[in-house]
Amino acid sequence: MNHGIFITGTDTGVGKTLVSAALALHVTKRGLTVGVMKPIETGVSPGRETQSDAGRLRSIIESEDTLGAICPYSFELPVAPLTAAQLNGTSINLGTIGKIYRLLSSQYECMVVEGVGGVQVPITARENVMALIKHLRLPVVIVGRSGLGGINHALLTIDALRRQKIRIIALVLNRTHPVRSALARAQERSTLEILRKQSGVPVIGPLPYEPGMPKRFRPSVLHLARSAAVTKLSKLVLKAARQSR
Repeated sequence: MNHGIFITGTDTGVGKTLVSAALALHVTKRGLTVGVMKPIETGVSPGRETQSDAGRLRSIIESEDTLGAICPYSFELPVAPLTAAQLNGTSINLGTIGKIYRLLSSQYECMVVEGVGGVQVPITARENVMALIKHLRLPVVIVGRSGLGGINHALLTIDALRRQKIRIIALVLNRTHPVRSALARAQERSTLEILRKQSGVPVIGPLPYEPGMPKRFRPSVLHLARSAAVTKLSKLVLKAARQSR
């Protein structure tokens, strides 16, 4: 089996790297060979590349691929990829990302590719993350917030992907903040119930809140990779892989 999945988000900071790493590790533990990519990343401090999202993905599955292959476009400024590339005097080329993806995917049974921001984030003057997904021809897992605001962001993302006829495997809802009050619990229940009825895709979660991120990234990923939520997600991803053969 040779298959890839693209992990996108309803926003930045919703837990894409956490879910990508946990899924990659879980599938690895199931005995499949897994490769990872974070094709574009901004906000990467010079000399601290191993602490970037791409570096964390590489480390969690003990990949021997270079960071340059896992993340072909890495920028220091924490701004939109289009702006980061322009200020760096360069441009992002989808063809280059596609070539590297095909090279990596030929070596693995499964590829986990993490996006940058949400699907409408511009990466060139004319192309956004959705264009990258279409270029790679990958189905998508969406990561969103389980609390207040999660409904609108998730449904907008799902609608945008459907308009481009991009297959959605699942929506994963993540707790980005602790749920302590009765009001917060009610808001989360509302988000889950409405999205399960209206999204038209499998809804997984909510994932447990992981305090201390990103300093506790590895233990958080190890814990999540063993969870029922990621087990269910991996089954959906591998089922989609079998159906696409």
